[in-house]
Amino acid sequence: MRNDCQHLDDAELLAACLEGSDDAWSELVERYARLVYSIPARHGLPGDLCDEVFQSVWTIAVRHLGSLRDARSLPAWLIRATQRETWRITRAARRTSGLEAPEELTWTDPDEASLIEDRQRMREALAQIGDRCRELLLILFREDRPDYDRVAERLGIPRGSIGPTRGRCLDKLRSIYGDRTLPRAE
Repeated sequence: MRNDCQHLDDAELLAACLEGSDDAWSELVERYARLVYSIPARHGLPGDLCDEVFQSVWTIAVRHLGSLRDARSLPAWLIRATQRETWRITRAARRTSGLEAPEELTWTDPDEASLIEDRQRMREALAQIGDRCRELLLILFREDRPDYDRVAERLGIPRGSIGPTRGRCLDKLRSIYGDRTLPRAE
């Protein structure tokens, strides 16, 4: 069932979680693991405390996700919950072990929070477009001047179809991502 959950959007995934699906919970945690773990890590917490924040946030999620009114706000909700838990665990660690950490942890500014949410949405969209499209777009994105002959060989497609395939893949990505700021196929 877990593979089936990978193709659910956040609203469907949350509904399945609230119905008690272990597979849905596993997918939800995997989908947002990087987002949740990145916040305490960015604040310089050691690995064991990052793990503690991570576990705590998902415990909170189990108790409170039912009160989330709009699945689109899930990334922002997770960011806020993770920031709060990062602060709480940092304060507790300072009291008990003298953890050297910044005097005051700062909120992620709205622009940074928006960027974090956009990255998460892009990862989700890339996960939904299919392996071939994802691989093609990532190759073309990561390489400054991709060698189309090698790309064609690697993907097992004719060299001349890379451009049109790229266009179709970007259209798929754009429709899933829901934003018209992605580059248009030419």
